[in-house]
Amino acid sequence: MLTPAWTQLRYHEQQAQLWRDPARFIAVRAGRGSGKTELARRRIVRMLPIEKPWSDPIYFYALPTFAQARRVAWRPIKKLIPPEWIKGNPSESELRIDTVFGATLYVIGMDKPQRYEGVQWDGGIIDESSDQRPDAFKLSFLPALAHRNGWGWRIGVPKRVGIGARAFRQAFEEWSNNDDPMTNAYTWASDTVLGADEIAWARNHLVERDFNEQYAGIDEDFGGLIFYAFTKYNTVQDIDYDPTAPLLIGSDFNVNPMCWVIAQREGDTLYVIDELHLRNTNTRRTLDELFLRYPAHMGGWEFYGDAAGKARHTSADRSDYIQIKNDTRFNNSKVFYPSSNPRLQARFAACNRLFCSAGGVRRCFIHQRCRRLIADLEQRVYKDGTNEPHDYGDIGHITDALGYIIHRLWPVRLDAPAGASAVHIMQGM
Repeated sequence: MLTPAWTQLRYHEQQAQLWRDPARFIAVRAGRGSGKTELARRRIVRMLPIEKPWSDPIYFYALPTFAQARRVAWRPIKKLIPPEWIKGNPSESELRIDTVFGATLYVIGMDKPQRYEGVQWDGGIIDESSDQRPDAFKLSFLPALAHRNGWGWRIGVPKRVGIGARAFRQAFEEWSNNDDPMTNAYTWASDTVLGADEIAWARNHLVERDFNEQYAGIDEDFGGLIFYAFTKYNTVQDIDYDPTAPLLIGSDFNVNPMCWVIAQREGDTLYVIDELHLRNTNTRRTLDELFLRYPAHMGGWEFYGDAAGKARHTSADRSDYIQIKNDTRFNNSKVFYPSSNPRLQARFAACNRLFCSAGGVRRCFIHQRCRRLIADLEQRVYKDGTNEPHDYGDIGHITDALGYIIHRLWPVRLDAPAGASAVHIMQGM
């Protein structure tokens, strides 16, 4: 017998189709209070007694943070599971439920994805997808669903601001507009579920764009993108590496991850040919990886970073600046670290101008192999209503590394003279 939490739901055509859909991967973008979360919770519980060829099926229900998972999903999901299904007591510390069928369910937070990587899942739900890390599904879950032919739902409200908003929209559009039987997508408005009074109240208390997102499930133009001038036209499949021209290295010294970009300059155009994204490392090991990739480079090296590089130590005894300067493998290297950092807005403006000027000229191109850099450029946003980056997890480090190169070579000064309103452009070296 089911628990009292399994109340009768009013028939809803799209929800009924979703419930019966055999597709492995489904995106659901629907408004607040539209029933998508309730349906997803029931879906994950419904799977627990289903027999598999193996004795230990394992499922997840994921939210952006562990605290959010405990607060929002843990108790409602427990209420949906009949007590006679549960083996022992649910783990309140791990948010884990073992069942008499051999299946296990985890309610997880994606702020610490490494705790769940290495597990082969039978299926799961990624909730609040617009606020999930943009690479969470592809890098953390998709490989972990492969061996058991696992399934996955990505659900959430469409948003114009959110760390994963663009990735979620792209997945929804891709899964909506193809003939692949493995994928599908659904959307519906909140007014097909909520009462007229509730919808009227929301319409009267929200601005139109917020109402369209939160209740109508309508896409609005993305707002708050930092690198708004970057598009697919700045990415290329082929860039010729010149072993006789200098390699320009933009370096962000965060140790987990440490992110460097590798570029070359041709006149007033910058070509990014490679990226380094290393976890739990230091400057010495990153230099080792750089030399491993380009051991025969003859054109010299130019290293760009922030002012803190002169003082920061990722090794026991020497600053990052000194480690690079004294590394004999990089003979005749030039190391450019400013005495003080430029304003963030100036660095961002310099990048956008190179991606596409007001005259439509693009002077920065990135090889498509640099997928982390491209994702960061597409996803990095400002905190709502501010000019402060909304950085989370790995977001921001690798675009900072690129920005150090661009701002040094093609700076834009945003501080206008008194009584004037202007942007001053200074040509680079």
